[in-house]
Amino acid sequence: MNAQPDLVERLRGTPLRLEERVAGLPLEQVRRRSGGSWSIADHAGHLSDLESLWSGRIEDFLGGVRTLRPADLENRATWAANHNARSLEDIVSEFRQLQRDFVAQLEPLSDAQLQLTAHHPRLEQPMTVVDLCFFVAEHDDHHLAAITSLRGGSALLGTSSAEIGPPTRRCCVPWV
Repeated sequence: MNAQPDLVERLRGTPLRLEERVAGLPLEQVRRRSGGSWSIADHAGHLSDLESLWSGRIEDFLGGVRTLRPADLENRATWAANHNARSLEDIVSEFRQLQRDFVAQLEPLSDAQLQLTAHHPRLEQPMTVVDLCFFVAEHDDHHLAAITSLRGGSALLGTSSAEIGPPTRRCCVPWV
């Protein structure tokens, strides 16, 4: 992936940034949910839950489909996974491996493949492989910022943690 090395580096670094944000947190804080919003563990686990969608969309591009596979906007996989019952070490380790696999899928792509285009089903507009990579990075950053806020940090100035977690069973709608 010669055309966007900075974007690949951003994706490659996400697991390390996740690990930094959850290191040393007490279990009660990691698992706390408020008002139906996600916990820190839920946000972290959700990153792994979507890796199959991102990888599948790369397959869609390479397979020449007209419309990318749709996302589950209800995030049923994340709710069903019960990430609060898992250790953070397992969640981070799983994400690290899945993200490594996704980056490995991107690295051999030619410049022509990076410009392959397919229709995004929710956004109702064309998207290239590079667009998808930016989309994934923005999605992941959204959840890292949510974790920082739930920790009590100031990643989202002027935004309360109640505004970050999904107010319903949905999340990150702009990114999927």
